[in-house]
Formats: sequence, C-alpha cells, structure tokens
Amino acid sequence: MTDQDTTRQMPSQPALEPQKPRRLFRSRSDRMLGGVSGGLGDYFSVDPVIFRIGFGVTLFFGGLGALLYIALMIFVPSEQEGAPGTPGPRRSFGRVVLLGLLAVAAFFALLFMGGAAALAAATGNGVLIALLVVVIGAALVAAAFNGGARWLILPALALAIPLGTVAAADIEFDGGIGETSHRPQTVRAIPDEGYEYGIGDQRIDLRDLDWSKESIIEVKAEQGIGRMLIAVPENVCVDGDVDADYGVVEIAGAESSDSLASGYSATPRLELDAHIDAGKIEVVNDDDADLRRGHFDGRDEIGNDELRERMESACAPSGR
Repeated sequence: MTDQDTTRQMPSQPALEPQKPRRLFRSRSDRMLGGVSGGLGDYFSVDPVIFRIGFGVTLFFGGLGALLYIALMIFVPSEQEGAPGTPGPRRSFGRVVLLGLLAVAAFFALLFMGGAAALAAATGNGVLIALLVVVIGAALVAAAFNGGARWLILPALALAIPLGTVAAADIEFDGGIGETSHRPQTVRAIPDEGYEYGIGDQRIDLRDLDWSKESIIEVKAEQGIGRMLIAVPENVCVDGDVDADYGVVEIAGAESSDSLASGYSATPRLELDAHIDAGKIEVVNDDDADLRRGHFDGRDEIGNDELRERMESACAPSGR
C-alpha cells in the first residue's frame, strides 16, 4: 500500500466552527409581562421564578429592580417565535417608546397599589385588600384553563406584600394624616381615651393646664408614623411609659429607655403613657418654646443640658 493510498483512506476532519457567544433574548414562550425573567432564566440556566421574585420584591425597596426590568424589556430583543435563541424582528423606534411608556405607567401603578394596600391595612381596612388578593388568586386559577393570565401575579404581589408587612409590624394610622395640635386649658379637656393620630406631626401642649403644686395629671397619646411633641412647664416632672417601636424617644433633651417608670413622687407630675409605631416622641420642659411647625427644634432652640437640669430638679424628691 502506497502513501497515496493511505492518504486516500483517512477520513477528512470537519473544520471547527468558532463558538458564537451566547446572547440574551427575552423569552416568548415563558413570559408574564415582557419575557425578561424567562430570558434571564434561559441565559443563566436557572429557574426564572427566582428573577420574578427578585423584581417583585424590589418594588418595595426603592424600585431599582423594576426600573432595570423596564430597561431590559425595552432594549433586549425578543427571540423569534418557534426558534429559541434566534432574534425576532426589530421593533420600530415608536413602538419602543410606546412600550417604555406603558412599562413606566405599570410600574407606578404597582407602586400606587402597594401604597394603597399599606395604608388600608394601617387604617383597619386590610380585610378589603385581602379579599381583593383572594379574588385575583381565583382569577388566576380560572384563567389557567384558558391559557393563563400570569401577569395577574404582579398586582397580587403588589397588594399582598405591603399588606402583610404592615400587619406584621402592627402599624396603625387611626386619627388622621398631616398636622394636628392640642392645647387643653383644663384637665377635663383631655380626652379620657387620650390623643390618637395617624401620620404626620402631632403637638400636645400641656403648659396651659391648671397645674398646682400637688398636681398629678395622666395623659395618653398614640401615633402611627411621624413626630409626637409634648410640652410641659419647666417645673413639672415627667414619668410613665413612653416607647417607639421603630424610632427615638427623647425626654428633656436626652434619649430615654422605652419605659420611664422611675417611680417619681415629686409633684407637680405628668404620668405620660405615649406610644408611636415609627418616628420620634419628644418631651420638652420649657415655658417659652414656640411649638408651631417650623419654629421649634429642641436641639437648636434650647440647650439639652439645661433641659436635663430642669427635669432632674423637677423630679427631685423634694420637688419644687
């Protein structure tokens, strides 16, 4: 056998084609909104549900993930129908703009729904939102028999997550939203159930009460979110239970523990039972402080050391 015959019998080796880099496409077969999560799942070979949960959760933490979703939906091409991994037809500039506007509108609509759900839960109307979530769930089940309507998962999450968060944190907004001031002139003018407020700035000025040397006055106050400012005369000792679930308690210029309950016997004395879900409770012992909104800032207007000295003097065993 000659060298020429040996050469003829050897099979020819096919030329190796250069491997094409993987491209990210939006999925057409696995999509709820724009196919972004399905495309990411294919690209990274993981379950797209992971990306869907991630995008949904970010709606309630600044919404950065939702903005990223919108950008990917606009700029990442969709795969060709029936041919996974193959780019579909290019979209016109006008259609890209329209899709972007629709996506932004949907994003803000979901944020609005989440805020409404949180507010409803905090104002005691969470049952209505829960029923709405149940209705959406039933619609999802019914739609599953006719091709599905998985996009309904987004509004369901937008309602359910803030509803559950507010309920778990036990946040309540009863009493109003904005700004309110109370300045009772007599002890009888103080409501038996105390002062309640929802969200904002609540100011309770007790300096005009008919304080006598032996006065012991009890006041209750509750608030959801914001700032609660309570003012007493300089010679009044403050004791009782004051707490904030998420926030700060400041008594006479000093941050205090959740419960005062020091057992002071000095008089005159305010027995204060105050609670705020999230924000700040501030007790100011000053005869001249201007408590109007925008006028008072305890740290700037009055020295903290002076406030503490006043409170210590007022609560001393001998009193004043």
